[in-house]
Amino acid sequence: MRVIHPPGQVIGEHRHDWPFLMLPTLGDCVERHEAGEVRIGSPSAVMHPAGTCHANCIGRHGMESVSIEFDPDWVRTAGLGTALQRSRSWVGGSVALAARSVTLAWENTGASEREVARATGAFLRLALAHEAHARPRWLAAVQAMLDADDAPPTGEIARRLSLHPAWLARSYRRAVGEGLHATVRRKRVERAMLQLRWVPTPHRRTSPWRAGFATRAT
Repeated sequence: MRVIHPPGQVIGEHRHDWPFLMLPTLGDCVERHEAGEVRIGSPSAVMHPAGTCHANCIGRHGMESVSIEFDPDWVRTAGLGTALQRSRSWVGGSVALAARSVTLAWENTGASEREVARATGAFLRLALAHEAHARPRWLAAVQAMLDADDAPPTGEIARRLSLHPAWLARSYRRAVGEGLHATVRRKRVERAMLQLRWVPTPHRRTSPWRAGFATRAT
């Protein structure tokens, strides 16, 4: 299921009847669950067991995500039952890179159910083998610069932080799951998404029913 949320939307505490995996594709949110609070944005992943209570606060650019719920029978036959007993989140790194691949598999209308199940199972096994790691101290400063409308080039970011540009590029990709240039492109898309979807113009008003809606991926 593809879900689109407007900027600033607050989604109160709720639960899912089946195990649930959510992969943000644009924008971000603050996710609150039993393990605490974490900011989730593309690329990243969040997983909740069946019946686990969680809540969300959508970021200033809104958020678009793709999610899936697992049939309990499939969870058991895939040997993942005990692994899905607590909420988990992964921000950046190899799990974030893999999340993009499994998103493409979910959205491929020509893929068979077996192919989707195989891609999903492979992603979950990879993700469950990776616990969250401490994020580098320089990462917040880099992300703040990339979030600006006129984000500086890699060389300038590295100069400001007294880092080597090539080292920064490699380390950023490893920590975040995408390159510096990919982040800049995604931020531009997010700003455009905000303008096109949610900012009223003289010729177009945002309908009140667009307080968050879901569409089946096609």
